Amino acid sequence: MKKALFLALLLGAACSGRPQERPALAKAGFPAPDISLPKLLNAPVKSLSGWEDLRGKAVVLEFWATWCDPCVDAIPGFNRLAERFAGRPVVFIHVTDESEADVRAFLKGHPMSGWVAPEAGADVFKAFRVFGRPHTVLVGPDGVVAAFPRPGELTADMIMELLAGRYVPAASAAPAVSTAQALGEFYIAPAASASGTAQYGPASLEATGMPLEYALEWVFGKVDRFDVKPGASADMAATYDIRLRLPESRAAFRKEFFLKGLESALGLKAARLEREAEVYVLRKAPGGPSNVRPRRDYGGADMKGAVLEVRGASFAPLVSRLREALGRPVLDETGAAGPYEYDFELASADPGTLDRQLQRRLGLRLDLLKRRIAVVEVSR
Repeated sequence: MKKALFLALLLGAACSGRPQERPALAKAGFPAPDISLPKLLNAPVKSLSGWEDLRGKAVVLEFWATWCDPCVDAIPGFNRLAERFAGRPVVFIHVTDESEADVRAFLKGHPMSGWVAPEAGADVFKAFRVFGRPHTVLVGPDGVVAAFPRPGELTADMIMELLAGRYVPAASAAPAVSTAQALGEFYIAPAASASGTAQYGPASLEATGMPLEYALEWVFGKVDRFDVKPGASADMAATYDIRLRLPESRAAFRKEFFLKGLESALGLKAARLEREAEVYVLRKAPGGPSNVRPRRDYGGADMKGAVLEVRGASFAPLVSRLREALGRPVLDETGAAGPYEYDFELASADPGTLDRQLQRRLGLRLDLLKRRIAVVEVSR
């Protein structure tokens, strides 16, 4: 089931006389998502429980980290702005997920004039669409998100306009868009559609409507079973739109890059273990495989009804769907790496029927055997 995308929270009477809802995800022109910061430094209060604590104030949220060089370089500029607007209804809040001890140690050599919020939860980063740092969000005195200035764009004039309630993001006739190969990109959001597609590469993944299990299979390379802890079950049950890109020369870092992004965005940790269990094994039948066409490049995999259509991959998408149908780990021992193009109809959950269909359609077979399997534990 997909998670509800909106949290009801009274903000005050709208023009219609009805209370507005706070969206779960920040969007310019809409009320800011709910916010909770368990710890505050340099502030008159020790924590922040919601926007009621900031009623009537313009807020500059800056998501940062001590390890982020551009974030550190921006501190003097934020300090100057905070000092200029001292005594005005403007609050600068520097938000990080790092520990209070690490942040306090950092502040000894890098003083910050605004409020500092260590140990912020992943829900805050997710709500304000933080996919990289630094990340700035402007919220007006009315509690409405005004803009997401790019690094280095924030000026005193922008804050004056924000205070006056007439801030309008500067229009750009022709924004520059890089056409260079991505040096690194991680994006994850609740799926916009119920249908799923996926494009795989050695160092890239672009998917819509994808369960996290499939993404983690691509990351770890071989996953036979998932052990999902209770605190992570809701996020693992949802589907997502996902993008990950690295240069192919950095493909060896795709696991680390994805897992760091997953932990920052959703607060989930995944670790791979090995255990012995009775599992189904996918192997070549005599003369197989058949109706499998080699391809030069990796492509996508789609489910159209009960039919799996693969346009450039190994047998991993087939193994994933078989595991889903059988409710038991399925290992690929075909020894075939791909990429291939093939299709297969999963019209049954009966092992015997699937075995016969696999032999007839793809020249593959299923055997029930004991194996040492790869288990991925997912926890919050």
